[in-house]
Amino acid sequence: MKMKRRLITVTLLCVGLLVSGCSGTADRSEPTVQPKSENANAVEPLEIRLSSTFQQTETGGELLSFFADQVGVLSEGAITVQTYWGGTLFTAQDELDAVIDNAVDMVALAHMPHLNTVTYLAFPGFAPGGPEVALEYFDDLVFKNAETSALIQGEAEALGIKYLNVIAGGANAFCAKYDFDDLDSLVRGSSSFGNMDAAMFEHLGFQVTSLFPPETYDALGRGLVDATQMALKPMVAMSWYEPAPYWALDGTYTAGNFFTVNLDWWNGLSEGQREIIQAAAQETQQYSGGLYTDEIADDVAMVVEKTGNEFVEFTKADIDQIWMAVFESKADSALRIAESAGKVDGMVTILQRAAALTGYEWEYSR
Repeated sequence: MKMKRRLITVTLLCVGLLVSGCSGTADRSEPTVQPKSENANAVEPLEIRLSSTFQQTETGGELLSFFADQVGVLSEGAITVQTYWGGTLFTAQDELDAVIDNAVDMVALAHMPHLNTVTYLAFPGFAPGGPEVALEYFDDLVFKNAETSALIQGEAEALGIKYLNVIAGGANAFCAKYDFDDLDSLVRGSSSFGNMDAAMFEHLGFQVTSLFPPETYDALGRGLVDATQMALKPMVAMSWYEPAPYWALDGTYTAGNFFTVNLDWWNGLSEGQREIIQAAAQETQQYSGGLYTDEIADDVAMVVEKTGNEFVEFTKADIDQIWMAVFESKADSALRIAESAGKVDGMVTILQRAAALTGYEWEYSR
């Protein structure tokens, strides 16, 4: 009997795998921090040069604008942010070198293109449970857990940079040309699954065809592939629901884009300046979880409206199976990268913590 499809509601359920509770959706209209007048009165004027690959109108752009507003509120206008949008100053490939070389003070680092350099960030970049839970997963590994944060921030310090925070990302989703009820029928119905990450989806039993995202709409339309998976927001933006009208969230959520500063620049600031910038970064991190929760609901609603099909809701067993494939494939990749860098022991420590946070039983075998 087919599973009853239900529209994913605005409130996404938080799974108690990482934290004992889940905070509510952040207010998207007003900053939540009040200015600290005694701190602001003493802080020296400063302009932060921030390079971003986000467009100002994107969700990431909204978060950077929120950060700039928070800096202004906390410093009573003494600290401002000059943002260079859309990769006009440095591209995603160049932004890490730019902040290391102090060609810019800060970037919202997309770390995936740089894993051969920031090796310890190669741990699985998704987590099950919702945007805020995924955010807590990253926050624990990079900042809160003493053992893993020492490894990750120590690697950054050796490069001459420092991570201030992490911001949430969106959901990941499957779409298919054919109707399906659950993970099993999704896998059985596909003769050619289009994706660049073969290892992850071969774990699930798909026959994978290597395919870049810009090629996917045409490949689905021509029947070269019949299903795929990626981050929900770009899938919707590229109208993949037109050739592939059957959809499901896969139960995993992303985070990343670390606010990253040049370490010499950071150390050269006054204590008051650093406190204000760090506080604004933390407020932006908190705000990002609620913002992406709302964005996911909006994107789901658009697909439902365009296709007339409600999203399949996977069972916990299906989501656990998907997370197994994610973790095993990403852990294997992370260990290969770490081996090349001579950092296997540290990576094992990070992966063990990542597994524990997500309730996954993982053992390292040489």
